Amino acid sequence: MKKILVVGAGNAGRPAAKLLHYLGNEVLVTEIKNFQELPLKARERIKKMRENGVKFKFGGHELEDVIWADSIFVSPNVPRDSIIYKLIEKAGKKDFITPSMIGRMLNSFIKIPMVGVAGTDGKTTTTNMIKHIIEGRHPTISFSSLQDSLVIEGLVDLLIENRIEGGEFAVFELPHGTIRMTQGLELCAGVITTLTPDHLDEFKDYDDYIQRNFLIKDLINEKGILIVNGDDPIINNLLDGLESTHIIYSLGKGREIEFQGKKYTTRSLKVDVRAENIRLDGLSGSEFTLKVGSIPTLVCENCGSLGCTCKDFKRRCIGPFTSKIRLNVPGIFNVENALAAITTGLILGFDMDYLRGRIGEFRGIRGRFEVIDEIDGVKVYMDAAHNPESMEKLFEGLEFNGRLIISLDNPDTLTVRDKFKIGRTLAKVADLLIVSAKNETIEEIDWKAAEEVAKGAESTETIITGSVYESIKTGLYNAKKGDMIIHMGPGVVNAYKNVKKDMKKAIKEYKEKLEWRT
Repeated sequence: MKKILVVGAGNAGRPAAKLLHYLGNEVLVTEIKNFQELPLKARERIKKMRENGVKFKFGGHELEDVIWADSIFVSPNVPRDSIIYKLIEKAGKKDFITPSMIGRMLNSFIKIPMVGVAGTDGKTTTTNMIKHIIEGRHPTISFSSLQDSLVIEGLVDLLIENRIEGGEFAVFELPHGTIRMTQGLELCAGVITTLTPDHLDEFKDYDDYIQRNFLIKDLINEKGILIVNGDDPIINNLLDGLESTHIIYSLGKGREIEFQGKKYTTRSLKVDVRAENIRLDGLSGSEFTLKVGSIPTLVCENCGSLGCTCKDFKRRCIGPFTSKIRLNVPGIFNVENALAAITTGLILGFDMDYLRGRIGEFRGIRGRFEVIDEIDGVKVYMDAAHNPESMEKLFEGLEFNGRLIISLDNPDTLTVRDKFKIGRTLAKVADLLIVSAKNETIEEIDWKAAEEVAKGAESTETIITGSVYESIKTGLYNAKKGDMIIHMGPGVVNAYKNVKKDMKKAIKEYKEKLEWRT
């Protein structure tokens, strides 16, 4: 048994501590913050870890704890100027445990094919589309923001609870903040959706954010395949010299991203999987022609196995072919997500007839154009779009019979976003914009944030409120039959239950007033 000090009780430190404790070590976790300063979910997980024997100290780091330890794991997000590094230097030579070592330890226990999805927008839906495809034929383990569990922590929990053997495949969303903790895992397939500017407070700069997310390429195993969005200008320009076997999917729509005075433009590329003849059918879904060139798969031509049991691996290729696809989820963004999911299904060996039927059965996920209610001819939805790029995609190609009323929670989380640009983006489509000043992630009111959105949206009518509850109530009182209300923002992901509860409360009270009037 070794004595191991884990520095940081966040999303990297906790799973490392759990795994190291499970492997028979004595583990102490030290955290610079006080216990009550941590998010509620983290506090709940820490309480459970304490019950299982992991020790914690909060409010700082001490030399005696560093001296006590045989080995030290420092969470990757701990800054280099932290006091802990000075204490380690003072304590003398220590063995370090790295994130990639944690990943390799975990990988040694996992014997099933793993698929990872990285990127800025679309990764949660794409992850769940892929899960939906695979689980139609195989028990599937999955982690995404829907499951409220980060990849490494979720996998460690499954290992500790002896539940990994219950799956034949694993599919997970790779969060930008802790993607370094996945180093050491070996994926048979990976997807990169988009790399638009977001969460930049957590990185040195945009380039650091891009490179961090592109780390997925290093997780692909020797026979694995990377699936990439060729329309995204950032990904598009990173493909030169990419050594991993990869497949490029595209809608054939070039884009341009301008950020901090720098322009990123989509280049013309040879595309492997394409959606053509796209017909958007409003909120009912879409139809398109899937055009697949000759693409590699993960299946061995000699033995017909995904895992290659003959030890003489020869990669099977399929295509070219075309197929008509019908989606029952709305928007051009879901066509893009479906391309990535279908391509993943193809390389895993699923036949096209099965994939066509299965993707057509996919009905969406919570918080993504989710129907909340319909009151007196006014439909109410919620969606997790929270940056300008995802907001533009959300409304692209959609037509509304009545007015569009957008309710927005404070766009900031722990990350500060370009609220003026968000206001300007929403003003292009909204007939009425209602902005809540409440940051749903940290549960604080910031009137200046709401005012900044309003400045950007000066070309459209804008109302500022103090909560999602007030916004939805305001929207309902301003709506007429045939109008649509959609609430959007980061709170739909980070505080889903609270936001939905506020929306339901406002709707309930409005309905009661309608009944009273009649």
